[in-house]
Amino acid sequence: MRIYPSLLSFALITACRPPEAPDTIEEMMVYGFTHQADDEAHILALADKLIPFMESHEEELAEGYEVSALTTEDLAAAEVSADAVDGVVGAAVGMFYSVDIDAVAFGLSYPRQDEIFESYVEFERTQESPRECFLDRSCPTHDSMSEVHASLGLGIEMWNEFSQDLRWVESEDYGTLLVVRVLGPTPVQFNIDFLQVHQQYSFSFVYLPEDGAASRVQAIWVDGEVVDADMPESTALNLGINTMVNSAEDLDAWLAAREEG
Repeated sequence: MRIYPSLLSFALITACRPPEAPDTIEEMMVYGFTHQADDEAHILALADKLIPFMESHEEELAEGYEVSALTTEDLAAAEVSADAVDGVVGAAVGMFYSVDIDAVAFGLSYPRQDEIFESYVEFERTQESPRECFLDRSCPTHDSMSEVHASLGLGIEMWNEFSQDLRWVESEDYGTLLVVRVLGPTPVQFNIDFLQVHQQYSFSFVYLPEDGAASRVQAIWVDGEVVDADMPESTALNLGINTMVNSAEDLDAWLAAREEG
């Protein structure tokens, strides 16, 4: 079979072309979610767009952004066999710690999460990869499966199962990066009937600015609904956003106290 030089050149250029991340925060977080475990070039491409955005929109990120919904194709890219019929709606929030990126990795991989997060009533890590080598960066990833019972306030309690994948990526321009993906494709159980969450997911991007304290942007996507109640349909997502903010504060306080102790 004859391969024409022009077609061969085009194929080689296309194969060698580095990936390019989207320009908007709404799309960047979906890009990060779908490529969290892919070739590190995707994470580096995301860093080139996301870090400048984080540095120039710190106040806005602290308030939160609505981000693009996850589609069934996005979930498939993350190897999740679940349907997103109308898209899984999401929001992103900026988190700014008083500790460095290694401390954040220590906290997120810590096996007794109920010691860190005030809302956790019970927590059990049912499966995990080696942690010590992840913390000293000789292993690039730390993966786990967990079950949690949490109190969300207003008398609302939930029981949930999820996986968490943490990954180090080295960048020449920004130093060590940490990307985290959480998958919760199974329904969340509640002690109330009017709130239903069919599936939920998150993606976090963490880097260390020059001031030495870690910065993180986290997106959460929730496929939920309020049944037969006079409450907005965004209630499930708002609960998730509040949980993100409160959890970031809990983690920072716990890590700061650990360093002082």
